[in-house]
Amino acid sequence: MERIEINKLGPIEQCNLEIKDFMVFTGPQASGKSTIAKSIFFFKNLKTMLWREISKKNLTDNENTALTVKQRFLKEIRSTFLQTFGSTWCMDNHMSIKYWYTDDIYVRISLRKNSELPNYIWIDMSKTLSDFLRTFDNKLIADIQETKKEIYDFFQDDMEVIYIPAGRNMMTLFSSQLMYWYSMMNDEQKKSLDYCTQSYLEKILEMKTFFSNNDIKNIIIHEMMSSRKNNTDNLLKCSYLMENILNGQYQNIDGEERLEIKNGKYVKINFASSGQQEAMWILNVIFYYLANNKKMYFIIEEPESHLFPNAQKLITEYISLAKNNGSKILLTTHSPYILGTINNLLYANKISSKVKQEKLEKIIDKKEWIAFDKFAAYYLEKGTVNTCTDEEFESINNEVIDDVSDVINEDFDKMISLKTYEN
Repeated sequence: MERIEINKLGPIEQCNLEIKDFMVFTGPQASGKSTIAKSIFFFKNLKTMLWREISKKNLTDNENTALTVKQRFLKEIRSTFLQTFGSTWCMDNHMSIKYWYTDDIYVRISLRKNSELPNYIWIDMSKTLSDFLRTFDNKLIADIQETKKEIYDFFQDDMEVIYIPAGRNMMTLFSSQLMYWYSMMNDEQKKSLDYCTQSYLEKILEMKTFFSNNDIKNIIIHEMMSSRKNNTDNLLKCSYLMENILNGQYQNIDGEERLEIKNGKYVKINFASSGQQEAMWILNVIFYYLANNKKMYFIIEEPESHLFPNAQKLITEYISLAKNNGSKILLTTHSPYILGTINNLLYANKISSKVKQEKLEKIIDKKEWIAFDKFAAYYLEKGTVNTCTDEEFESINNEVIDDVSDVINEDFDKMISLKTYEN
């Protein structure tokens, strides 16, 4: 079972978490939600990083070919860690992160003093992983994709990971210029972007070709012809929710991103509302991987950004559809509407064996239900990470959802009392 242990990184004092299929992190701003999300992204991406390093060693002939695979891998881990979390100079000397992929495969990052740096990134790994890396030192790679499968099998994880950051509307706003800007940047300039943003940007640029002159409805028709009924049903549901969240349909015509409103009328995406811009690529990313029937680990920050409460409900239901092809999900959120919707999806799954399913499905589609045994929710505050689920009711604690509402209502009641007293 995968798990992560974090000590004194950013706002997080200490946490030890099992990685579940559907995870939710909530709490005040700057409490560490993004720190945990980025840490999980970083470690889950190491297997892909290793595959790329082995591929480069096999295909290039330069001064780095003298390095062992492990040395190349450690060098890349250090570089990527700095690009993800920033300079170690301002970090606590006792910072450490450890990630278990299996019971005997782990990577641990901590800080040590050396002759040059006060907070040098020190990397430990299990003997099982070290031995595995050694097998590639003198191995001639005949099939790069077969090597990728071998690595993913070793880590017992065949999913790639995508991080969808907060503030993503800026990338949508400058949509038509992104390809040009990014192509003009050299490697050093690209690395000046934080790792999560760079990774997201590269994924989006890659996916745009899929949507170019390729209508959502045509993609679904193609899927129908492939006879994968379950996936077709999933995509049809996606299309319905997308249209209701965006109040239109996404189009990419010759590289120009648009929202078709109705009767052939459209608005360019950079002139759309901030809510539409924020939601756009959450919806497209999930649709892309479902349409290509590819399992992913989705990390999504603040899906509620700039959305009306009803749209927040719909986008939560949309995100839950991603699990139907075996994908896994991690959300960070401040929204009681997101948490309340997740509770409904958990409750639907809980009562499904006790009520008539056809009646239940008219209220909440079965494809959106969430199994509690594969779910975890955490509340972060003042450096602590605490579970906020109720095992008996198989839900997120109502206190987490309603706490702020109670404070607001108390203030209102006090004002009512004050008015009554003065009269």
